[in-house]
Amino acid sequence: MNRFRITQKRLLLVALLMASLVGRAAEAARMQNYDQWKDLPNKTLIAKGNNYWHSDRIDSALVCYIILFNRYNDKMSIDEKEICCGAATAAGNLYLQYYYDFQTAYRYMLKAEEIAINNDLDGKLAYLYGSMAILLGIQVNLETNFSYKLEVLEAFKEAFHQSVKSRHYLGACIAFGNLAYTAIKHQHVHEIMGEVQTFHALEIPNDARPDDIRFKSYFQGLCDCVIAYDGGKYQEALDLMSQIDDFLPQDESPQAMARDRTMTCVLKYFTLLSLNRDKEALQELDKAESIARDNNLNDAIVECLKLKQDYYETHGNAVMAKEYKLKYFEAKDEFINRSKLLSVEQQKFLIELEEMGVEVKDLEAQKRMRDLVIAGVAIFALMVIAALIYLWRNYLNTRQRNLILYQKNQELLALEQERNMPAEKYKSSPMDEQAKDELLQRIYAVMESHQQIYDEGFTLDQLARLVGANPNYVSQVINEKKGCNFKAFINDYKIKEVCRRLSDQQQYGGLTIEAIGQSVGFKSRTHFYNTFKQFTGMTPAAYQRAARNKPDSPEINAENKSA
Repeated sequence: MNRFRITQKRLLLVALLMASLVGRAAEAARMQNYDQWKDLPNKTLIAKGNNYWHSDRIDSALVCYIILFNRYNDKMSIDEKEICCGAATAAGNLYLQYYYDFQTAYRYMLKAEEIAINNDLDGKLAYLYGSMAILLGIQVNLETNFSYKLEVLEAFKEAFHQSVKSRHYLGACIAFGNLAYTAIKHQHVHEIMGEVQTFHALEIPNDARPDDIRFKSYFQGLCDCVIAYDGGKYQEALDLMSQIDDFLPQDESPQAMARDRTMTCVLKYFTLLSLNRDKEALQELDKAESIARDNNLNDAIVECLKLKQDYYETHGNAVMAKEYKLKYFEAKDEFINRSKLLSVEQQKFLIELEEMGVEVKDLEAQKRMRDLVIAGVAIFALMVIAALIYLWRNYLNTRQRNLILYQKNQELLALEQERNMPAEKYKSSPMDEQAKDELLQRIYAVMESHQQIYDEGFTLDQLARLVGANPNYVSQVINEKKGCNFKAFINDYKIKEVCRRLSDQQQYGGLTIEAIGQSVGFKSRTHFYNTFKQFTGMTPAAYQRAARNKPDSPEINAENKSA
């Protein structure tokens, strides 16, 4: 016995050394993965973590989940919060099923529960409560040597009813499977018949995948097994158990599938015992232990050894009972010690993950701050651009007004110059006042009746030919009688005609303002607008709007204004 214990300690030290070496190699890989994954979108990262879990790359999966969980904040969308809640639940399950670190597993599960309750994520609560029930079951089994505890059955019931309430079909199936396993193992099947009826009535969702249909077939068969078992129809229950093996879910991780097969073997063991087929029962138990060992299901190994010890004690085989009692205690101690050793080994990994989480939170805070700075800079830039546009438009308007004022001043100076021109300019003119008045009347007649005056480039010589007078006499009459030069005199009539046409929507409504300006001889749009504003005090567009609002208002008397 002492030699055995010394050998055991040596093997334990070798295992610890190997685990340390492997841990160091894994550490570098994990940190490299972290650097690659820390900026991935949430949906991409949760999918990557799930794929790693299903392919048994547990450390990589855990890194993905920890990064996601530490991104959680209250300002997230509900979909992102749901992803973070799922990541916390998954991390808790990995710590439970692979590292046997119950304390850390429960801590993440509690955080997931807090997120789910605060954000009404009932679907996440369904799966979470199932995981918490499994955790409780393993703890109770280790503490009580796998004796029956009512709270374990009640925990699985709570998980099942939460799944049904939130219409989480997959969660309901998993919770029912654990519930059925616990009830048959401890011979309390009758206590779950209400849940059996509820599960039997569940309908598979319309959007179910092929694997979900297999899931339904497996657990529906398990439901029928429980009904048969409760009715004492053990052979029927056994036949159903053999049939449902073919419907075990195929999309789970290898370890999860191995756990399902182990549970089925244990259920067959109890059913065969009820049929007094002990040899076959023990074969099923051996098969369960073999599957558990091949897949490192340490808690299942301990359970199988305990069941064998109980069997031989019940059947009075003291030798075999002692043998399996020793194996059970050794396996249990190894399991507990290994979980403690794993906890020590994984502590560095956990510290790294916590540091990753802090870094992720810092990155999220920096990202939010960066977004605020970018938004502030963008708003400031828009304000600067708006201010520059405003100043530029003011500059253009001021420049245009100054140009108009300059032109007006130039015209006024020219007019003043003409008015103050010495009488000597026209002293040689033979025209008396009567002749001047007569010529002015002829000029008025031409201006009122000839459309030629609206031609582009209409000149003083053309007007003189139309009135049949010398251009110098026409210029003299316009200067002396109207107090302006020929250009201003013509523009006066042109603007009057533009006002008339802008007001006549029936005849000229189909023309643009620029087209109307061109129709009376204004070639340049700028010259037209400046001249119109000079004579009327408003833009053509403003005049047109005023005319539309008051169609019967009199036109602006440009003649009187210019006079």
